[in-house]
Amino acid sequence: MTMKNIKLFSIAIAMSGFSIIGAAQTMQEVVEARNKGTEFMAAGDFVAAIAELEKCVNLAEQVGDDALEHQMLAESALPNLYFSQADKLLKAATKDYPATMKALEATITAADKYNSADVKDKAQKVVPQVYYAMGAADYQDKKYEAAVANLDKATELDPSMSGAYFIKGVCYQMLQNEPKMDESYKLAIEKGTAAGDAQNTQRAKQQLRTYHYNAGITTRRAQKWDDAIVSFNKALEADDTYFDAYYALASCFNSKKNWDNAITTCEKALQIKDTGADAVYYELGTAYAGKNDKTKACENFKKVASGPFLEGAKYQIETALKCN
Repeated sequence: MTMKNIKLFSIAIAMSGFSIIGAAQTMQEVVEARNKGTEFMAAGDFVAAIAELEKCVNLAEQVGDDALEHQMLAESALPNLYFSQADKLLKAATKDYPATMKALEATITAADKYNSADVKDKAQKVVPQVYYAMGAADYQDKKYEAAVANLDKATELDPSMSGAYFIKGVCYQMLQNEPKMDESYKLAIEKGTAAGDAQNTQRAKQQLRTYHYNAGITTRRAQKWDDAIVSFNKALEADDTYFDAYYALASCFNSKKNWDNAITTCEKALQIKDTGADAVYYELGTAYAGKNDKTKACENFKKVASGPFLEGAKYQIETALKCN
């Protein structure tokens, strides 16, 4: 063997040794990364645990089959770690919603990468909840347009969120966008009823009926009977058990001398409440008097027992109609 060949042979042996040492070193780093990741995970430091286990996976891929067990264990833990970090941010006393959303997006990416369908499903279900929380926070800060934008994202991902529709309704009410307000409250009622969410269903009914009832009262005072009728009917569309709206609607029909509609409306009111209904009995007496049905007019005026309508009823009984 020539001197040149001897030198080349020596270099080859040396390089082979370095390769073996390098592989051993990399394998050691795989184990160390996995152990550190496990320790951080037990301590609740999910960010550090993720970094170490991702490092473990990358190094294990370099080593190959000998590190496959470590790689598989790290890959199986990573999706849940990403989700745990997102959940930790979501439950923190001081909320950082952008960071939480970023952590959820990272969770979904990791779940896809490491084939964890259940973790992906969990993360995807939380995303609309975060948008809802962001929208609610914006509403509290009176940032109504920003709130609507986040709540739109929430309901787009989860159309069953009656609470999100309710807050959207309130925001649109504050923005004086009545059509969008109506739409949002009605969706809150629809979704809440379907989900058995009594709280948001009732809150939406209350807001919607009160808004239109108050609008009706305003236009009735201005003697804009037709506008008032539209508003009171909208209030009853939101809540068909709203006694006060039936009475107000009947009074408008009487003011328009639409006696039959007044009678029908009063009868609906009395189906809800027939005690303490002096105002309704007065309107019913007025409608029958307008139809020249003295018997029924007297009958209803006599049912007015107290309150601001009592004197008017007495006048009708004793003077105007001369009831028996």
